[in-house]
Amino acid sequence: MTGRRIVQRIGMWLFAVTSVVFMLSPVWVLGDSNYSMLLSENIIRKHSTYLNAYEFPEPIQEALRCVSPSARLRSAFLTYQLDRVGGNVVYCYPNGTSILSIPFVALMNVLGVHCYSPDGRCLPLGEGIIQRILAALLMAGFAVVVFNTATQMLDVGLSLIVAVGAAFGTQVWSTASRVMESHTWLIFLGGLAAWYMLGRETGRSKRAHPMVLATLVSWMYLVRPTGAIPVVCVTIYVFAFWRRDFIAYSLTGLAWFAGFVGYSWLTFGKLIPDYYLDSRTDFGNLKNLPAILFSPSRGLFVFVPAFAFVLYLLVRYRQTLKYRSLAVLALSMVILQIVMVSLWPTWWGGYSYGPRLMADALPWMALLGILGLAARAVDTSRIRLAKAEIAVAIVLLALSIVINGRGAWSHATSNWNAAFDIDSHPERLKDWSNPQFMAGLIPAPDRNRP
Repeated sequence: MTGRRIVQRIGMWLFAVTSVVFMLSPVWVLGDSNYSMLLSENIIRKHSTYLNAYEFPEPIQEALRCVSPSARLRSAFLTYQLDRVGGNVVYCYPNGTSILSIPFVALMNVLGVHCYSPDGRCLPLGEGIIQRILAALLMAGFAVVVFNTATQMLDVGLSLIVAVGAAFGTQVWSTASRVMESHTWLIFLGGLAAWYMLGRETGRSKRAHPMVLATLVSWMYLVRPTGAIPVVCVTIYVFAFWRRDFIAYSLTGLAWFAGFVGYSWLTFGKLIPDYYLDSRTDFGNLKNLPAILFSPSRGLFVFVPAFAFVLYLLVRYRQTLKYRSLAVLALSMVILQIVMVSLWPTWWGGYSYGPRLMADALPWMALLGILGLAARAVDTSRIRLAKAEIAVAIVLLALSIVINGRGAWSHATSNWNAAFDIDSHPERLKDWSNPQFMAGLIPAPDRNRP
């Protein structure tokens, strides 16, 4: 069997195993993503972005949710994702996820799964089934993309370890594979962008067209405003290092942005949705930076300790690091994501598990891991450290998998948010006496404690 066939076969098994594990993981909640698949089905069947024809659990009022995302919610949890704009009911969160999900939703409709009944009642079960299956498949696909990206520089065995780590040792398992969060499509698209860029640098993707890369990063923005970070950074990279591709790349990006503006005008009556213009960032919030990195219930290095080893590799083996410009690009996007989250007033990401808002950086964290491991493989001068490094890597990866697995399998970790009332008491996120990943293993907190 040729090496290519081996990679393909391993990729198929990786997809099958990860998708099954993701689907069987029992913890899932329809939060911000609720009604996103209803919007997809509405576009398919009624050719409209207005959800006027449906019966919702509560009346949809002019709550200013789409006009001012920072406004206090007047409706209950069941319909906070919706608002009326010009008298029409609209889904307020980024519509890119709904649009990209249309083909899968159409397939599920053919199989008899729908988001609403013939009399117009919303069906949470149908919404949930579609979201759970699609999220699991997309994140299984991301694992395969990471595996194929890694094989461009690493052997098959090490590439598989990287892919498994990215799938189960990060927010991919605990967050993005649960339901169709806006992170889900962004992570998948970012994985493809990282695969494209490394392939271009290694010469493995000589026929890749810049229009493909422009489309990927453009849609990262269309599914989530934080996609602006890769849009800006990748654009600078293309201009600096792939100058011949810049015209085709930039024109493609501008075309997608024009489509986004047109869609926004038709749906929200504005050139850019207000959700994308929410300006609550404050440099005074930088004081939250230590918590974003080390909080026992939201810290990046607490929930993904394996990333600390990735940074160690980049520093320790910097002399043999290949494609340094690409490593700088990836590291810059991770740092910018950290800074952006720290500037946000609700830096903890609401009722979520772990550092949900840092999930957007996962494709670039995976790429950094690949580059770091490749640099280590080349440097033979530090062989005496090999066993110690492997032992540390195994421990950190195992911790990452166990911690993120708890978020996907233990309902206690999801209920922990309400028990702590963290939106009203975010300071409790810094309390090491009862971290979220230990929920259900130690006594629950007292709701009434200060």
